[in-house]
Amino acid sequence: MKRCHLWYGLALATTLAAGSARAVSLPADLNLVDLIDLSDSIVVGTVTSVTDGIDGTYGLPYTEVTLSVEETLKGTQSPGAPYTFHQLGLLTPRLSADGTKIMPEAPPGIPRYDAGDRVMLFLGPPASVTGLQSTVALGIGRFELNVGNAINDLDNTGVFQNISLANGLATYNDERILATTAGAVNQADFLSFVRRAVEANWIDTCRMWKTDQGMPNCGLQPRPRQIKPKGSLSTSPTVGVK
Repeated sequence: MKRCHLWYGLALATTLAAGSARAVSLPADLNLVDLIDLSDSIVVGTVTSVTDGIDGTYGLPYTEVTLSVEETLKGTQSPGAPYTFHQLGLLTPRLSADGTKIMPEAPPGIPRYDAGDRVMLFLGPPASVTGLQSTVALGIGRFELNVGNAINDLDNTGVFQNISLANGLATYNDERILATTAGAVNQADFLSFVRRAVEANWIDTCRMWKTDQGMPNCGLQPRPRQIKPKGSLSTSPTVGVK
C-alpha cells in the first residue's frame, strides 16, 4: 500500500528555488491511514536543538532538528538516544556563499521546531541522494504533545476522518478520536491507537483502511463500522469495530 510522496519534496524544492513565500499546498484527503502507511518511522520525543545551514555537496538549504527519542512506535531509532534529521529549508533568509543572492526561509506549511517541543513525528524515509527528511505530508505528520493533548500543524483537520476499522477492533477511546473532525485529541489515547495499529499491522492485514477506497481484499470479511458524530458516542466501554 506504500505510495511515493515525492510530490511534496518536489513541490517544496520548486517553491524554495523560486524564492516564493507562498504556502506549500497538500492534498486534502490525507489522513491517519496515510501517515502510518507512508511513514518510515514514528517517534515520540523532545526537540533538543534546531539549527540551519547550506549543504556543502548539493547547495541545498536545510534545517537540522535533533530529537531526544522517548519512544519509537515504528522504525529503528533507539529510545533514550538522540536522533537528528535535516529538513529542506532555512529558519531565516541568508545570503548565498558568493553573496550574490538571498536564499529564502522555508515557506509557510513547512514544519517548524523549537527546542523543548515535545512531539510525535511520522517521518518519511530520508531522500536517497541528499539525505533530507521530513514528516509525511509536512505539517500533517507533525503532532505537538502538550498538556495531555495531541494536535498537528493543521489543527488535526480531517486526519481522523474517512477511516474504517474491522469489526470489534476499536475501543471507546478510539471511537472518540475517530469522531473528531478537527481539534486536539487525548494524547495517551492517540499514542495507544497508533501503537496498536503499528504493532498489529492493521493496515497490511486489512483491518484499517480509507473508507472511500473500500474494504481491501485480504481474504477477510470484517464488517465496517460506522463512526458516530461527536457528541453522540455510545456509553459502552467498547464499541465493536475492527
